[in-house]
Amino acid sequence: MMTINWRSSGVLLALMATGLVACSGNSTKNEAAPAAVANNAGVAQKPSGCGNDPTYSIDGKTYQVLNSAAGYSEQGTAAWYGAEYQGTETAGCEVFDMYGYSAAHRTLPLPSFAEVINRQNGKHIIVRINDRGPFEGGDLIQLSFAAANALGVKARTGVPVDVVAISPDQLPQEARVVPKITNQVAKPTTPVDKSKPYYVIAGTWPDKNTSLDMFVRLSSVGLAKTEMATAQQNGREMYQVRIGPLYSQDQIDNVKDILESNGLANFKVVAR
Repeated sequence: MMTINWRSSGVLLALMATGLVACSGNSTKNEAAPAAVANNAGVAQKPSGCGNDPTYSIDGKTYQVLNSAAGYSEQGTAAWYGAEYQGTETAGCEVFDMYGYSAAHRTLPLPSFAEVINRQNGKHIIVRINDRGPFEGGDLIQLSFAAANALGVKARTGVPVDVVAISPDQLPQEARVVPKITNQVAKPTTPVDKSKPYYVIAGTWPDKNTSLDMFVRLSSVGLAKTEMATAQQNGREMYQVRIGPLYSQDQIDNVKDILESNGLANFKVVAR
């Protein structure tokens, strides 16, 4: 059996699904679209009992949680996450909803609010920070699928943004709805083993356009970890569309459920 060394194609990781990105009229950098707030944004009346330890460590790196979000303002880049985490519990002990305007941040108190401005197009929204991350790459904030969509984000990671904390009393009245909290007693204490990544392979094709169509199809249904990899096989370029890396059976099962619900049954799970 021939071993094929697949390499991720960074150029093709950009989210090209035009159906994913929402339009907002003639909004430009000079004329930003009105800030939007999800109906289930919630009010941060006091810090959550979850996710607010003064310090925490992941992958050998220690993070210090801010005592308050007041005055926080920072520039950086944004990533987004979606269906593979839908329905899971966030670090703030809330249910992750890819269609809500929420986000993950390493150090802001949970929950808190922030305005996120896409510096590429001037669009801006208000999100509820209810999760920790991102911990892969150097992004400052990780947006929900809906938040990224509203900001016109076209790439899965590396989108330049401004993040400015907002106090609850600055929010529109309609945004002040108490969020849904999970009834789970506690999050699992077993750390995720990131030394054993898995990928769900949706398919491999010699035709680039066929693989691009599949990439767009999977990205458009919220599979944020969809990527295209390429390799040489018998002197021929092959294109593989896969979802990953995934580190738990729950993540793998979520991806499989989404693929099956979209009529895609011929996939396989492989370990890296």
